Amino acid sequence: MPAIKLIQLYTPMLILITCLLLFVTALTLIVLRVFLPAARYAWLVAAGGGILALLSVFLWLSQMPFELVLPAWQPSSLFSTPILFRADEISWPFAVSIAALTLATLLTAVTQPVFVNSFAWVGVLALGGVGILAVTADNPLTLLLVWAFLDMTELLTQLRSVEGKANNEKVVISFSTRAFGLALLLWANIVSVSEGSALTFQSISVSSGLYLVAAAGLRLGVFPLHLPYSSESTLRRGLGTSLRLISAASSMVVLAHTPAESLNSVVTPFLIAFALGAALYGGWMWLRAPDELNGRPYWIISLVSLSVIAALSGNPTGAIAWGCALILVGGTLFLTSVQINWLNRAMLVGMWSLSTLPFSLTASAWVGRLGFFLPFVIIAQALMTAGFIRHALRPAERDTLESQPGWTRAVYPAGIILLIIVQIALGFIGWKGALQIGAWLQALIASALTFGLVWATPRFRILNPIRAHWVTSTVSRLNVAYQGLWGLYRFLARISQSIITTLEGEGGVMWTLLFLALFISLLSQGSR
Repeated sequence: MPAIKLIQLYTPMLILITCLLLFVTALTLIVLRVFLPAARYAWLVAAGGGILALLSVFLWLSQMPFELVLPAWQPSSLFSTPILFRADEISWPFAVSIAALTLATLLTAVTQPVFVNSFAWVGVLALGGVGILAVTADNPLTLLLVWAFLDMTELLTQLRSVEGKANNEKVVISFSTRAFGLALLLWANIVSVSEGSALTFQSISVSSGLYLVAAAGLRLGVFPLHLPYSSESTLRRGLGTSLRLISAASSMVVLAHTPAESLNSVVTPFLIAFALGAALYGGWMWLRAPDELNGRPYWIISLVSLSVIAALSGNPTGAIAWGCALILVGGTLFLTSVQINWLNRAMLVGMWSLSTLPFSLTASAWVGRLGFFLPFVIIAQALMTAGFIRHALRPAERDTLESQPGWTRAVYPAGIILLIIVQIALGFIGWKGALQIGAWLQALIASALTFGLVWATPRFRILNPIRAHWVTSTVSRLNVAYQGLWGLYRFLARISQSIITTLEGEGGVMWTLLFLALFISLLSQGSR
């Protein structure tokens, strides 16, 4: 009995232990970089921390569900909601996916030209820890704080990685859209509090459902359609992949928390239509992208849109499935930097994970009510899967491992295989609703259409990959409307600044007296 009580006492610390393993490892790398820059065991420290963190996430399974409640802020009259984290069937699949991506990123880093203690490894580990905090956040306030930290981190990282005033402006615009998403999440919490039910996501008000979906959709570029990730960024593999995928997953978890009964609204079909348009556009651009890294923003926007559609159709479990596929299937592709034929074929397990076939990772993705939208959803899914197959098998100008040491030839493939194994495992033990047949007829149709697209791609010019500069120009055309709104904002700002300059100048007192006289005159006329 004392042993059982001791386990129950320390169970909530499992979430903290996982995150501390990642954060402490990152801090250790910083210390080594400063005091022992030539240390040859820095990568072993990084990989060891990643392995322990992944193993600790699997320990959660023996005690779920459990909560970690941090001390309440003071005064309690203002901060009645504590900082709360929860490990359950929703957060665990996201957490294990993020931990696996973090470890895989470190394992595949051995192919870097200069293999030294890198601050990029610190960033990957820290992002993994913050990502796990985000997906385990169990109330809007906690998630709001983690979102804000992630947004500030991405803002600073992007500003350091892009060049030119125009690109910096795009980064700021992207940050602004995320800020609106934060505001919507806060509003959803206010609405729920006003109805007396906002302590956790499990008890959140039904009236807040659409606000939660809108907050996630705005942060992820679905409502309205835009690419929240700059294509001009120099962030590519490794840290860039972790930043992109973990940031997206931290927003997608909200969709899994949205009460299905809260989405029975007259605006729901319109939101599904908008998300479907984003999915089709993203899938089309992903299929025709010149390579996987140029197409990465479209991979994210398309899978996020499918996740939003699943949530809006009354199937939050589908949002979990697409979120894990975004991380795991995308991670195998974006971390692949070396040409190994057998490994490229092994990556085709991702095709099965995206297929929604029985017992696959996404088997539970389409058990909701799609109705009229079903054929278009199948097309979007087929575009994504066909694009994945093309990018996985394409004869890219990648390096080989022939000149690498023997241990590198074993470690690098292990990182990719790890993500493939987790894909398969989550299809069986990922969450309540996994290990099911699902909408098998729809999955068969989508699979047939996928193979048709793969066959037609080299035979029809319209399906052939487009050049990289066409991707950039398409992004520019997509942002025309938002640039116009930004120009209107700057125009109004100049008018406001002119008025302020006029009132603060030498004639400011005269203008103030004139406005005061007009105001008194209007009041005197209204009283007659």
